[in-house]
Amino acid sequence: MDPKERPDALETTVTSSEAAELLGVSQRTVHYWIQRGMLKSWKTEGGHRRIPMSGITALLRKRQESLDAGGDEGITLLLVEDDAGLVAVFRKVAKKWPVRVRFFAAENGFDGLIQAGLHKPDLIITDLIMPSMDGFQMIASLRESPDLGGSRVVVVTALSDQEINSRGGLPEGVTVLQKPVSFERIEAIARSLV
Repeated sequence: MDPKERPDALETTVTSSEAAELLGVSQRTVHYWIQRGMLKSWKTEGGHRRIPMSGITALLRKRQESLDAGGDEGITLLLVEDDAGLVAVFRKVAKKWPVRVRFFAAENGFDGLIQAGLHKPDLIITDLIMPSMDGFQMIASLRESPDLGGSRVVVVTALSDQEINSRGGLPEGVTVLQKPVSFERIEAIARSLV
C-alpha cells in the first residue's frame, strides 16, 4: 500500500498473525486474501505487514451476512472421502471460508453418486482410492449423468500422474491436487464458483 493509502493514525491495525486469529484462518490464508484484494494492508518501514481493523470487521460482517442470507451467496460442496479424520478437517476448514458452504460427505463413490443426486453439488472433492466404488468409477458415472455433469470435480490424491494414467486417466476438466491437501487452493476454487 502506498504511504498515502496508510490508514489514519487513529485507526487500529493488526499484524497478519493477529488477523489470522481473529478471522479463524491460517496466516497463509490472510496473505492470500491480501494478494486477492479481499483485505487491505500496508507494510511498515521494517517490512512488517499491518492490516486495518476495519477490513477485518468488514470481512467478518460479509461472512456473517453470507451465512445469514442462505440462498445464492454460497456453494454446495460434496466431499467423497473414506478417511473420517480428513472429512472432519475439511468440514472445519470450509466453515471458515468467506463464502457460505453447504457441506455434505460420502465415504465411497457409490454413496457419492447418491449424495450428488440428492444435493446437486457445485463442487465435488474426491479421493480416488476408496472401498466399494472408487473415485475413477464415480467420476465416469458423474460425467454420464446430464444432471450432474456440470459439477466442478477436484481430485485430491496421493497417486502420481503416471499412476492415474495407468488406471485409465481422468476426464478432461477434472482438477487434480496432490496430497497433502492445499486448502488455500481448494478455497480459491470454491470462491470462483460463487
